[in-house]
Amino acid sequence: MSEVNATGANSYQLVICEKPLAAKRISQVLGSKKIIEKKHSQGILVFEITSDKNQRFVVCSALGHMYSLIPLEKNRKKYPIYETVWSPRHSTVANQRKRILETLKVISMISEGASGFIHACDYDLEGELIGYNILEYACKHKYEQSRRAKFSSLTDSEINQSFNNLQQTDIRIAEAGKARHLVDFVFGINLSRALVNCLSVANQDNRYYNLSIGRVQGPTLGFVVDREIKIRKHVPDPVWYVTGKFQKDNTSFHANLNTSIHKFSEMQKIITECKNGKGTIKTILCQTKRVNPPTPFNLSDLQKEAFRIFKLSPAVTLSIAESLYLAALISYPRTSSKKLPSSIGYEKILNLLSKNYATVDRNEIQELLMQKPLVPYQGIDEDPAHPAIYPTGLKHKKLSGPQNKILDLIIKRFLTTFGDSYMANFSEVIITLNGHDFIAKGNTILNYGWIPLYEPYFSIKETSLPHLVKGDSIQVNKVTVLEDFTKPLARYNQANLLEKMESEGIGTKSTRAETINLLIKRKYIMQDKLGLEPTELGFTILDTMKKFIPDIVSTKLTTFLESSIKRVEEGELDMINLRKHLEESLMSPLDKIKINEMAIGNEIKNVLATSLVESSFGKCPKCHKGEMVLIKSNKTKKRFLACSRFRVTGCKTIMIVPQFGLIKKDSRVCTCGWPILSVIFKRNNQRKICVNRSCRENLSEPDNLHNLDPNTSI
Repeated sequence: MSEVNATGANSYQLVICEKPLAAKRISQVLGSKKIIEKKHSQGILVFEITSDKNQRFVVCSALGHMYSLIPLEKNRKKYPIYETVWSPRHSTVANQRKRILETLKVISMISEGASGFIHACDYDLEGELIGYNILEYACKHKYEQSRRAKFSSLTDSEINQSFNNLQQTDIRIAEAGKARHLVDFVFGINLSRALVNCLSVANQDNRYYNLSIGRVQGPTLGFVVDREIKIRKHVPDPVWYVTGKFQKDNTSFHANLNTSIHKFSEMQKIITECKNGKGTIKTILCQTKRVNPPTPFNLSDLQKEAFRIFKLSPAVTLSIAESLYLAALISYPRTSSKKLPSSIGYEKILNLLSKNYATVDRNEIQELLMQKPLVPYQGIDEDPAHPAIYPTGLKHKKLSGPQNKILDLIIKRFLTTFGDSYMANFSEVIITLNGHDFIAKGNTILNYGWIPLYEPYFSIKETSLPHLVKGDSIQVNKVTVLEDFTKPLARYNQANLLEKMESEGIGTKSTRAETINLLIKRKYIMQDKLGLEPTELGFTILDTMKKFIPDIVSTKLTTFLESSIKRVEEGELDMINLRKHLEESLMSPLDKIKINEMAIGNEIKNVLATSLVESSFGKCPKCHKGEMVLIKSNKTKKRFLACSRFRVTGCKTIMIVPQFGLIKKDSRVCTCGWPILSVIFKRNNQRKICVNRSCRENLSEPDNLHNLDPNTSI
């Protein structure tokens, strides 16, 4: 950048974007006159552009959060700690760590010659904080001098409009972002260090295990565990459901007894009394209902609907939605709004969708465009930063299968909001048969309204009843009984757990899915076909917290802290007093942990010992103390068998295993002393191999495995 001066004809403004794709998109829109793409080391791209107004910009990109909080106290065994500093984000992956540092170096160098600074990261707490940290630390305190580009989509018109109407940055939003990170970090690091220390004391430092708990993790784990306790306490009782088949004017229909039966003798009595009898129409209730269209998507509703329809987890849905946003195909997804302002241009978007998307019915869109005025059905929730999620209508390039699914869902939901209410006749008939009431329900669609616009994601089944008049006598042809058992509550799935978190006011629209994923990663909960089930470790962590520090797993504390963060954003609370709140909130829990660390550690140690034995593939053949456990490298994504005492004693016993197939432990140990594995490949092809690849037992096997040098970094 040495050829670019800060003043005169060559002066330029530095634009900070949140992600490389956003930087590229903004450069393509603003650089209508000239675009020069420069590539630095570590693959870092910088765009030097000139607009049609001869304005010069240099567009750089962050890689998400470039800075993170770190404790001043480096000793991992010490707590409490409250003193923190912002530092370039550390990554366990060497190349990523180098890229972060090189990106900051490049931005810092370019900032020295800039005549102005534009904050163009995503307009929310996290985006504001990303830009704030770069402008403050890499650009040497340029946040207050910078101006803000606000946009909700990466379309040409929104980008141009935002850069033509740059606004002042709002330090309160940045402070709120800092407050959220401070609260989460201080709570997480202190409580997690305290838990790990309890285990170390009880285990006499013989084995390390990565434990964590936080102000959002705790209550969320509590929801899953409490639900599971209710499920396991449920005692299934027999229950019978009685259905009658009635006939009127050669038309038959079914009606269900209005109550379930819990006694066998009572069921038999009812069957006897109702067989071959005649019923009388007791009451008829008919009403016409108008059902409004669904509201536009906010992030939570999109995540729940994507799980219902496609079984995509909330975290995956968010990731896909963000990729569609960066491709300028939808508006910013991290929103809580259910409103679509007219400023987005309803008619323009509908015309673009009709032109660019074969999956939409052009005739239906033309009918919508004939509406005057064109007004969507909206919810009451608003987000001051962004509207509800909507498609931009731009033509997409090649997308993946999941991207196509989410984009089509968003398009159909957008169209649906402009549809008419559907109308249906709902009827309910009560038939008395020897003193027992049976209920038949019917519904007939009068006007399908918005339903075709949302197909195939919504449908309704019609049920017709014959013409009935109060007092009519009708014949019962058959009475059947369904025997069943009372059902427990269903387990949470990722979608309704997210909904529970939202209703309890814990976490944010951006972090709730991450919290659920973290609980799965920590092996506190696991996903199966029936939903989310807590593990024994999850049960133990929650029980221990409830016994010794119940505030940590209640929603009261995290709700209070959320309100404190909101007060920071509104300017009612400063960071100094927020830190005092944190220290006061943590003082009692940490004291209780310290007093009871041996008891807490023993409870956790016992369950971990059990889980380790269950997941062990045998004793370590070298140190004879640790267990050989299956691990996966964060760096290479390869899987290995390694000694569980690596972090404790430094035992480097490690061997690569097949990278494909289901690995199960075998009860036998090879003659060479290493574990034998049972590996099941596709089509139930199974092989038994010794982990030690130099073992003579493996000489006949294909050479698709190799020994791993004990000093190899994983």
